[in-house]
Amino acid sequence: MACLGAVGAHFSQMHTDQARWSENNVNRRVFVPSPKATKLASMGWGMLTADLLWVRAVLLFVDFLEAEQQEDVLWTRTVIKTVGVLDPKWRTPFFYGGGMLRLLDDLEGSDEIFLDGMKAFPEDAYFPFSLAMNAYLFHEDMERAVAYLDQASKMPSAPKWYRSAAAEFMSRSGQRRTALTYLKEQIELANSERERKVLENKYRSLLYDQITEVIDARQVKWERQNHRPLASPDNLGDLPPDPLDGEWFIDPDGRVRSTAHEPLVSQRTRNQERALLVNP
Repeated sequence: MACLGAVGAHFSQMHTDQARWSENNVNRRVFVPSPKATKLASMGWGMLTADLLWVRAVLLFVDFLEAEQQEDVLWTRTVIKTVGVLDPKWRTPFFYGGGMLRLLDDLEGSDEIFLDGMKAFPEDAYFPFSLAMNAYLFHEDMERAVAYLDQASKMPSAPKWYRSAAAEFMSRSGQRRTALTYLKEQIELANSERERKVLENKYRSLLYDQITEVIDARQVKWERQNHRPLASPDNLGDLPPDPLDGEWFIDPDGRVRSTAHEPLVSQRTRNQERALLVNP
C-alpha cells in the first residue's frame, strides 16, 4: 500500500508540474504589481522583494527584446517602478532600467525611470544627461536636450566631457559627437548580445549620418572646382569606411550614399506611406 501511495503521489506531482509549466506565458510574465500595494504587502521586506523583482525583470528582458510585445513593455516598466519604490536608494534599477525601456521602444517609460532616478539621486549627473540623450536621439527635441544637458554639466559628479558636450549642444554643433560618445558607453555596459546589437545599430546609423555630412561637403567642393556633377565616389579620393558595411555609390539624387542605407530609406518611406493610409 505504501508503495502504491508513493507511486500515486509521484504521478500526481508530475501532473501538477505539467500544468504549472504549461501555464500561459503571457499570464506568467504579465502579472503587473502595483508599486504601492507591493510595498505594503512586503511587510518590511522591501529590499528583498525589490531584489527578486529586479532579477526577474533582467532575466526576461532579453526575451522581451525578441518578442516585441506591448504587454511585456508594460510589465517591465511597472516592475522597474515597483523596485524603485521598494528600494529608492538602490541606483542600479534607475541606471539600467531607463536604458532597458528605451531598447523596448518605451521612451515615455524610459524618461519616467530616469526622472525617478533624478529624484532619488539629485546629485547624480547621469540621469539628466540620459534624459538629454533621449530628447536628442529619439524625441528630436533639441530645446529639452539642451536644458537637461546644461543641468547635468553643472553637477559636481559630472564627467568633464559633459561640460564640453553642453557647450556644443548650445552652439548647435557637435551634437552627434556627444551622442556617439554616450552610445559607446552604453554599448560597454550592455548586459546581453541582443542589447549590444541594438545599441551598435543606433551607433552605426548616427556615425553614418556624421560621415555623409563630411562627404557631402567634399562633394560640393569637388563639383565647384570641376564644374560638373560627380560621376563616381572614387573621384573624391579615399573615403572613410562605410559604417553600415555597404559600398559608397552615387544615389539617384546625385549624392554619395551607402548601398546598405538605401533599403533602410525605402522601408522607412513605405512605413510612412502606410501610416498616411491608416491615419490620413
